Amino acid sequence: MPSPEPLEIRRGPFVARFAPQNGGRMTHLRHAAMGDILVPTPDASFDPLYWPKAGAYPLFPYHNRLIGAAFVHEGRRYLVKAHPALGTDAVHGPAHRRPWHVISRGDDRLVLALDYQADEDWPFDFRATQAFRLHPDGLEVVLTLGNTGRENMPSGFGWHPYFAAGLGKQVFCDAAKRWPLDAVGIPSGVPPEARAGNEPFPDEAFTEHLSEWSRAAAVLDGGAQITLAADWALPHLVAHRMPSYICLEPVSHVAGAFGFPPHSRAETGLRIQAPGEERSARISLRMTAKT
Repeated sequence: MPSPEPLEIRRGPFVARFAPQNGGRMTHLRHAAMGDILVPTPDASFDPLYWPKAGAYPLFPYHNRLIGAAFVHEGRRYLVKAHPALGTDAVHGPAHRRPWHVISRGDDRLVLALDYQADEDWPFDFRATQAFRLHPDGLEVVLTLGNTGRENMPSGFGWHPYFAAGLGKQVFCDAAKRWPLDAVGIPSGVPPEARAGNEPFPDEAFTEHLSEWSRAAAVLDGGAQITLAADWALPHLVAHRMPSYICLEPVSHVAGAFGFPPHSRAETGLRIQAPGEERSARISLRMTAKT
C-alpha cells in the first residue's frame, strides 16, 4: 500500500523527504550547512494535475509534451487523456500522478515502486521503481522501467528536479548538441545542432533540449554548487530556467520524439520494450561548497 505519511532519510549533513502517495515525489533535499538543494515543497498534499514547481518527481514512460495526446506505434494510433491546462496535449507521463509504494527503506536509502495498469492516461502496463541513496557528498538515484504487459511498448524515462537557483546563478552543461525547437518549445524533429560544451547559458529564463552530455552544474541560492551526472541510458538533458529555479532533467529520449517521423527517431533515444524487458539508469548528484 502507498505510504500515507511523508518519509525521511538522512546521511551526514543531508536530509531528503518523500511523498510516495503523491507521485513518488522527493519533496525536500537539504544540506545542514548550505541549505536547500531542491526548492522545498510547501505541502506534500496537492492536486496531482497541478503540481508545485518544487521537489523532484519521476518521468515514466515519457517526458515533456505528447503533442495531440496521441502517438503511432507499430502501425496503430493510440490516444491518451490530454492535460486540462494544455488543451490537446498530454505531458510528463502518468507516473508522477499515481500513488507509489515502499519496497524497502533504511536510514539513508529508500526504494519506491509503481505497478501501472493500462488506462486512459497510458495504454500499456509497466512497473517503475526509484531507488534513492544518500552519500556523504550527495545523492544517487536509480530509475528502472519494466514492460509488464503482453505487447511491445514505446518507452522512455527520466527525473525532473527543481533546483533552488534563481536568475543570475551560474549554470553549466557540457552537452555537445542542441535540438531546434518548435512554436511550443519542444524539439521539432529537425536534427540537432553542434554546441560548444563551454557555451554559457543566458541569465534570463530559457529552455534548452540537449544531447551528448556528461555533466551539468549549477550554483544554488545558498552558495553551494551541485553537479549532476547520469549514465549512458540517459543521454539527453532538458535545462529549463525560471526566476526561482533551474530544472536540469536527465532523460532517456528527446522531447517530442513520439511525434517524429519514423526515419528520424534513430537519434532520439526512444526505445521499444518487449514484454518482460527492463531498463535502468543511474543519476548522481554531488554538492560542494563554492569557492
